[in-house]
Amino acid sequence: MGCADPGRAVARVFLFICIAAIAVGIAVGAEARVERLEIVERSAFADGLAFCAAGPYERIVGRVHYSVDPDDPANARIVDLALAPRDESGSVSFVGDFIMLKPADPARGNRRLLYEVNNRGNLGMLGFFNLARRSNRPSGAEHGGDGFLMVLGYTLLWSAWNWDVTEGRERLQIELPVATQDGVPITGPVAAEMTVDEPTDTNPVAWGDSRGYPAVSLDTARARLTVREDQRGTRREIAPDRWQFARPRDGQLVPSPTHVYLAEGFEPGLLYELVYEAGEPRVVGLGLAAIRDAVSFFRFAPTDAAGAPNPLALAMPDKALVFGISQSGRVIQHLLLEALHLDEAGRMVFDGAFVHVAGGGKGFFNHRFAQTTRHPSQHEDHQYPADIFPFTTTPQRDPVTGAEASVLDRARGDGLPLLARLSLGKTNKYLRQGRPR
Repeated sequence: MGCADPGRAVARVFLFICIAAIAVGIAVGAEARVERLEIVERSAFADGLAFCAAGPYERIVGRVHYSVDPDDPANARIVDLALAPRDESGSVSFVGDFIMLKPADPARGNRRLLYEVNNRGNLGMLGFFNLARRSNRPSGAEHGGDGFLMVLGYTLLWSAWNWDVTEGRERLQIELPVATQDGVPITGPVAAEMTVDEPTDTNPVAWGDSRGYPAVSLDTARARLTVREDQRGTRREIAPDRWQFARPRDGQLVPSPTHVYLAEGFEPGLLYELVYEAGEPRVVGLGLAAIRDAVSFFRFAPTDAAGAPNPLALAMPDKALVFGISQSGRVIQHLLLEALHLDEAGRMVFDGAFVHVAGGGKGFFNHRFAQTTRHPSQHEDHQYPADIFPFTTTPQRDPVTGAEASVLDRARGDGLPLLARLSLGKTNKYLRQGRPR
């Protein structure tokens, strides 16, 4: 790690930001809706290694206890929020993991918060910016890489947002409430597409390392399993007596509402589609609110609702930036589309966004029975929305429907000063400004 010329590292990475940054204005309002910040661990990062003028860094790991007002207009776009269980105060509560790396001496930081939208529970920005060894629990010097972000004095933040990420490899976890109607669990049809790379007789009703929605009934006659060669191929139904809702365990086949067992085996490359009645729909859009409220809390609130101090209270961030690669970039654009980058006090929680790889995509992030990990690719999951109109932050016209819109329409509707920053110099003003003092 060198300290002589952090500007060289800036040129190495932030050249890409000129096509993706969005600068926003900040309004004044009440504090963020974090009921309690639960700190599980505080320790020296990289064994106390000093990152030039910024000095040593501290690692903080814990859980954020959120509280969202379902009647607040800021939350009106969250699907099924009105059907989530409420606590005694009438709010909807949930909890998720967070990780923070910050200068141990607040006065030596640059008062900039850089938030990464994690990708399916996995952390990526230290590998991307610092050329560091990837880890979901960064702690050692190898996880700091060349120290680029630390040398510049950034506070780094990650928090859980997508409920369907399974445990394992220390992926960030969040628990979101289940929507019910008049106290009765909601059910509905779900299409789960499955494809495998290697022969197997069992497959989950979810994509990758994720959780799917459980079948209401294990009776295969109430579901439909089909197979086809590709998206345009003809679906061929697999008879109900040829498969089961089950999985192997300890040498035995046991019932499972979230797995499909096919005795003849799943053939690699083919598309299997299960349409079934599922239950326990999560209020998935609260994951987007969790991103918003985590950043809002660490940026604006001196304490949580219980009076515990914000770890950044001695040097509150002047600016906050959000970064995301691929799926995580689509999440950022979906936040903007839904105007969920505005907290309950009406404040813009981010000053700039670096959206990498995502193109004009959004995702299955705020729907009933949403599965956030799924995404349409060339071969699979075309029924899960991502590339949906509008695609740009400037107005455009859909030649098919005739609709005219931009990603920022809802935000502009609130009368807030939004300005697309496509100048490298202007973007780097935010990113390089305030080197360690």
